[in-house]
Amino acid sequence: MRILSLIRWGVVAALLALLIAPATVALLTGTQLVVVNGKSMSPTYDFGDIVLIGPARESDFAPDHVVTVGRPNGEMYTHRIISISDGKAQLKGDGNAVEDPDTVTFDQLVGAVRGHIGSPLADVLAYAQSFPARISLAVFVLALILLPLGSRRGSPRDQDDEHTPSIAHSPTDDTSALSTDDDLSIFTPADSDASTPHDSGDVDVRASRRNLQQW
Repeated sequence: MRILSLIRWGVVAALLALLIAPATVALLTGTQLVVVNGKSMSPTYDFGDIVLIGPARESDFAPDHVVTVGRPNGEMYTHRIISISDGKAQLKGDGNAVEDPDTVTFDQLVGAVRGHIGSPLADVLAYAQSFPARISLAVFVLALILLPLGSRRGSPRDQDDEHTPSIAHSPTDDTSALSTDDDLSIFTPADSDASTPHDSGDVDVRASRRNLQQW
């Protein structure tokens, strides 16, 4: 039962971490988890992978750094800095054959890549952050917490019966009570005494008969 309890709380802890960890990391460090939805950075980052984007620093605005750029329409893309000239960076995707058509400045950077999570963990994290998955996981965690693991106890009478010692009979005792040889050894002497004539008894019987004849 203790093992089942440890397994249950281990699963609860893992699911809670899956639900809370991304939001906690983003809140404490400002790091965002962004799902890669293209192949421009392949094979460095494959489609469906997750990149951890942290706030951009001036040191990130340098060649060979992978940065995330925000477009005016709100979209973002992540490419590698190839070169910098006059405060403007030339970017290129690792999976692209040519450089990006436009250069960017430091002010256009949304952040820089701090880490990378590949499949299959990236698939699990991406699914866990969807609204239906978060609701389902929350309900499942609550059910695990409220799930009783204790075994059902019996009635007090059943418990008393379980603790009542039973009297064991030895097989030799039962057979000795029913043995014919033992019966003969016990009752034979008494029968032999009763069948043996006694002189005093015969005298008493004859004397009684004489008295009856006299009457």
